[in-house]
Amino acid sequence: MRAKDISEVMVATVETLDDHRHRVLRALGVTPYGLRAPCRADESAPSAADAGAPTCAPAVDATSACVLVMPADCAKRERNLVEQIMCALGGVFAEAVRVEVTAGQLPSVPSARAYLAFGKAQAHALGRVLPADVMAVAEVLLVDAPDVLFDAAAKRRLWQAVSGLRRQWRDAPPGRGG
Repeated sequence: MRAKDISEVMVATVETLDDHRHRVLRALGVTPYGLRAPCRADESAPSAADAGAPTCAPAVDATSACVLVMPADCAKRERNLVEQIMCALGGVFAEAVRVEVTAGQLPSVPSARAYLAFGKAQAHALGRVLPADVMAVAEVLLVDAPDVLFDAAAKRRLWQAVSGLRRQWRDAPPGRGG
């Protein structure tokens, strides 16, 4: 064989091994992470709450959105931690709309496939505002409050809840918002 023929065979072998690796990882339920663009949770960037913007984002398409229901009295450190965790989870979670519960009240909430309520008070406020037809279709997950997420066990519970949600979306039939 000529040198050119050998290099073509080597490239084909490497591509085949890489494809095989991805198939094996997918069969094991492992999604390999790739490099992503920098997260929007930059400390220097002002948040919507700091800029005086309304706390509720405009309505989002229910087939592609996740909404984070946060307490309004959340410290900046806790808010940054939640942003970092969501960016690490990637995809829908990194782009999730954030809404805030102020004095037990929640402004209008966009419809979404999933709602992550950070604490019981936020879950109760969400339950009072969310229409029954949206609540019947969406997943509402109660996770630990942001001030508790500094604990490793709380991060693990959040990861398990989100992993279950991802698995459910991945296995959902095409017509069921998956």
